[in-house]
Amino acid sequence: WSDNGDIKSEGIYAERMTGMHALFAAIVQMPDIGGQPNPFPVHHGWTWLVRIINMPPWAISPLLVQTFLSVAGPTMLGVYGRQMDKLISVLATTWIASVVNLSPLTVAGKSNLTTFFDEYRSLGNIRKCKGHVIKTC
Repeated sequence: WSDNGDIKSEGIYAERMTGMHALFAAIVQMPDIGGQPNPFPVHHGWTWLVRIINMPPWAISPLLVQTFLSVAGPTMLGVYGRQMDKLISVLATTWIASVVNLSPLTVAGKSNLTTFFDEYRSLGNIRKCKGHVIKTC
């Protein structure tokens, strides 16, 4: 909903949700800094992904999964190793096949996520996104 009570367009909603998921993924993948533990460590990302797999997918789900994996995927792969590889395999085969093309947003999200999975299979790794490494003083 917008401030004046109108329903927002699907594109605006998707942009807002991917931004929030990118922020969540960025927080989840952060290491402890200066002896201060991360209040939302990487296991929260694992929980989110597993819950996504165990729910019927929504139209925006492929876009959110791709956003999350692009940001937190390299860290999660480093932490969970083979288990993360298995989770990505389930996402790339069983889960993505269960996503019904309800809208252009779903079609675009599935296409982007499929490309992401193809790149992961060919590289055997997930590229770190721009800005992944933060320089501290």
